[in-house]
Amino acid sequence: MTRKSPLGSIVPLDGAAPELSYPGLSPQLLARIKQLWSAAGLDFDSHWRAAIRGLHGFRALPRVEASATSTDVDLVFLFDQCVIWVQALHAAASAGRQNGTEGLGAAQWHGLAALSARLTEQLAALRLLALTDLPMPAMQIARSISEDVDMALVILIRPKLADRFAACQSAEEASEFWRRHIAGGRAFRSISEKLYSVGIDHSADTDYAKWRRSVLTTLGAAVHSNALKTNAPSRQQGHVLLNADSLHFATFRMHELCAFSQLVAPTLTDALRAAATSKTSASPLAALAAPLNDIIVNQIQSLSAPSAASRQTTRRH
Repeated sequence: MTRKSPLGSIVPLDGAAPELSYPGLSPQLLARIKQLWSAAGLDFDSHWRAAIRGLHGFRALPRVEASATSTDVDLVFLFDQCVIWVQALHAAASAGRQNGTEGLGAAQWHGLAALSARLTEQLAALRLLALTDLPMPAMQIARSISEDVDMALVILIRPKLADRFAACQSAEEASEFWRRHIAGGRAFRSISEKLYSVGIDHSADTDYAKWRRSVLTTLGAAVHSNALKTNAPSRQQGHVLLNADSLHFATFRMHELCAFSQLVAPTLTDALRAAATSKTSASPLAALAAPLNDIIVNQIQSLSAPSAASRQTTRRH
């Protein structure tokens, strides 16, 4: 008798309620998220369908009857909230760039539009990998997502650096820009200094910085550690995800992008709102960028402690 794969679950129809794509989702988390959207005057279902149901390679989560908790499903649901916000950020940034909206410089709008487009692709790929038991490629993408988050924050902090990024005309120039200004923790140092000025200490000797370095080291070593393994990964009994650590870290970093961007660029929210009301803002998602800021930040407390994911990552590799 052929065993049916849990990944072969039927994807709900286009008009179905979003929660049907997350079997086993915590009712409390769903109610809380929908309440946040409703309080902001936003329709969750329609925007979820536009941003998540329309993703390349979208699939609903498999139903795992043996799962004892909703942890994995809740994580994907929180991750998908970040995907919605990034798509909204891209729509608003694109409109801001086209219209020269005040609040950010032209190069900053350009950088945000480019990076949010790349983040959307990477998040879609990570989501698909997380549901298909491919942990090593997922880890590599999670590290790339983290680097793009740092780059987006640096562009908001340093307008002249945004000018240099926008001036890159070739792959070689972009690679040189990356080596000189982003790689090797350079971007993180600039971010830490700016956050320190507003009362958040992320210097190298803090627990957060140490945790971040340990996770990035593990994610960066994924390609090498994979070459040393002789056994293929297999789905763990009772788990929706094999690589929850990568999805967790990416979600955590997207939450940081949302929260920190408002701290390092206090005019950003107003700028996003202005960009969304401009003449050439064709995407309805653009109007979500500003109000979703507070909703995403409010979800940080629903994400489990990062140290737990770090310990899982370390144990597995």
